[in-house]
Amino acid sequence: MPRQSVHHRPAWRAAIIAVASLCLWSIGCSVPAAETPVGTFGLDFSSVPSDGGPAAMVFFVDGLNASVFEEMLTAGDLPAIQKYFVDRGLYAPRAVANIPSVTLANQVSVVTGQFPGRHGVVANKWFDRNALVRRNYETIDQKNTLDDDYTAATIYEALADRTTVSIFFQAHRGATKWFENRLSASPPFMMGWYEFVDRLTLWRLTEVIELAQQRRAMPALTVIYLLAPDFRGYGHGVDSDEYRKAIAHTDTQIGRVLADMDRAGLLDTMHIALVSDHGMTAVGGHFLLERFLRERVGLSVAGRWLWERMPFEQRLDAYQRHSAVVNITGDRYAAVSVRRPMRRDDGEPDFAPWPQRPGLEDVRIYPSPTGPVDLPALLVAQEAVDVVAYAAGPGRVRIRRADGEVEFHQDEGGIRYRVVEGDDPLGWAGRIDERLLSGEPVSASEWLAATVETEFPGLPERIVAYFGAQRAGDLVVFAAPGWDFKSRFRSGHGGLSPAEMFTPMLLAGPGVPNERLAVAQTVDLMPTLLALLGGAAPEELDGVDLLRAGEGPASLPAGAIAEPAP
Repeated sequence: MPRQSVHHRPAWRAAIIAVASLCLWSIGCSVPAAETPVGTFGLDFSSVPSDGGPAAMVFFVDGLNASVFEEMLTAGDLPAIQKYFVDRGLYAPRAVANIPSVTLANQVSVVTGQFPGRHGVVANKWFDRNALVRRNYETIDQKNTLDDDYTAATIYEALADRTTVSIFFQAHRGATKWFENRLSASPPFMMGWYEFVDRLTLWRLTEVIELAQQRRAMPALTVIYLLAPDFRGYGHGVDSDEYRKAIAHTDTQIGRVLADMDRAGLLDTMHIALVSDHGMTAVGGHFLLERFLRERVGLSVAGRWLWERMPFEQRLDAYQRHSAVVNITGDRYAAVSVRRPMRRDDGEPDFAPWPQRPGLEDVRIYPSPTGPVDLPALLVAQEAVDVVAYAAGPGRVRIRRADGEVEFHQDEGGIRYRVVEGDDPLGWAGRIDERLLSGEPVSASEWLAATVETEFPGLPERIVAYFGAQRAGDLVVFAAPGWDFKSRFRSGHGGLSPAEMFTPMLLAGPGVPNERLAVAQTVDLMPTLLALLGGAAPEELDGVDLLRAGEGPASLPAGAIAEPAP
């Protein structure tokens, strides 16, 4: 998740920092050091009843690259995760995240079991062309608007009759208690002390213990957000020692917490999970996409971020002055929204109101100062761009690359694939079953199992779902390997590559078999946990329950393999 920006007057900012620093001093003095005391986080769970009903604790670790994680696990560099998760339960080394592979879209997906295109939070930043609202959850002003921006039921709401807790986890609608960490974590976060922020977050478990003592049971669900690997990846790169040290630090702290729980006998009755929002990939080249569209293509790109605090009439006046809005998240995903071109009664060119989306042909002959431009073709001709996706009608999505174009079409029978231009633009020939490439409808689970070994895992079902959202861009641009669309970081995410789409997911506890899953999705965690906790899963989920009453993996996509964990 990118850095959050603060929009306050200088005097207020100084006051906020002063108050936050006082809070940090009062809380931070108690937070354990990174290495000591060894084998404990100083959490006394002994007074918490272990028979208070099914309970689970989820560690949501931002930005875990699946390959780096697996390498460290194999090398013995993650002993706590090995001991408490891999040796005791399910391990999906390459769980498929969601499109786009960015934090808040995937946070909401994990707690709702739905793809971003279905729950509607399509990225950390988006533009609603009907409401003329431009959202940016990375600002202090808008971060807490997240839970009002989707209507899909959350796992907290499915457990509404029980106590649930969210610690520093932004998608928390329905949780009984939310620990925001806004004051206590702000000073160390601004200083770049990300590992300390994570330890401070885990220290809030002292308050969860107090809550459990009062209610005579652990909360049915506790979700904890940890961020150090993600931010070390941005600053130093996923190939850096700093990134690996951040993951090792995460392992150590989670291990200390679980050791305290184990001594109290809680791990005999509780379920524990570890999941991430996305992977990360190395970046060496920076292509300033918004500047390119404004200066090279000649689009009138809106620069202001206007939302509900400004009256609609003023937003309308501001946005109708422009023909495009560009939102970049994770630095490797960009949503470009454009107005539909039209001609006035006098024959002069103009643009339709924002609520009218451009059609397939509109984006191919888009007006510019130098004449009509084929926007998808122009974009994929740039070295920094790998894929441009755009809607081709209801349930139809085009995927354009430099060497051709394909279309996915979802109907009641499944998702169909056809090549529109070129020979094999996605490189799937010979790698997946020819039946899937023949044009016949194929289920989402079959597509998932078939594509996990390709360059585009889980693409068909996720990209079609994305373009079903009101807040989807008209053109969605995904960066090529080694590139991003800004100039800030050494690693990024948001794209379609395995490095970004794969992330580890682990689950352990009573009734969970000790196996390794070849195919799984991060959206599977929600229905799986609900089954273990005795909650009823909402309808129309994209995730599936990975367990069958303790008998082993169930409902796995066709082609999935469950193997004994090493």
